[in-house]
Amino acid sequence: MNKPQFISKVLASVGGALLILSLIIVGVTDKDNFIEYTTSNSKVLASSMKYSGKKEDSAIKEINYTEDEKYEIEIAEAAVGDQYSGETKDEIAAKLNKHLGNDLLAGKGDLIATYSMSLGVDPYLATAVMLHESGCQNKCSGLSRKCYNFAGQKGGNSCMGGYVGYPSVDDGIKGAINNLYKNYYSVGLNKVETIAPKYAASDAWPSRIRYYISKLKS
Repeated sequence: MNKPQFISKVLASVGGALLILSLIIVGVTDKDNFIEYTTSNSKVLASSMKYSGKKEDSAIKEINYTEDEKYEIEIAEAAVGDQYSGETKDEIAAKLNKHLGNDLLAGKGDLIATYSMSLGVDPYLATAVMLHESGCQNKCSGLSRKCYNFAGQKGGNSCMGGYVGYPSVDDGIKGAINNLYKNYYSVGLNKVETIAPKYAASDAWPSRIRYYISKLKS
């Protein structure tokens, strides 16, 4: 082999080696770029997932909170005043009828339960007030008999010189419940303890009402 041929082959080999080296360098660089790009994208993706996770957690907590709050509201609405939740109107009416005596209020449990619950008034509390004020569990008072006033409501001179009078037993029952709703429940007084100071001067009134409520629920 002469010298020019030898030099040509050496240069070709060197050129090939340089080409391979160049490809390797380019490959490594691209690989590095790929790794860096992938890592960067992974970080972005991880960050995005983390953010999404936070939003999802927040949404779940918000939903749970809303359900809890809704549940508490439903319980509060179902248990107006003293507790009677979990009972149907017919069940309450049946209990009331057992203690309404044989006088003017006899058999009026359905009317009391229906009308009370339609206004959000505790039917047990309303009945307890009427029984205590009228005495109708045994024999209705003169005020109840003459004025159909079962709750001792005062107002003007429409009946017996200072008491509210009603045209019928049913009207008197509704009037007693309306009184509780308009003058007490509508201003946030929906328990025996909060109603008592405004309703009656007697310190014994709350204990008597609670006694009747307990009896009616039995």
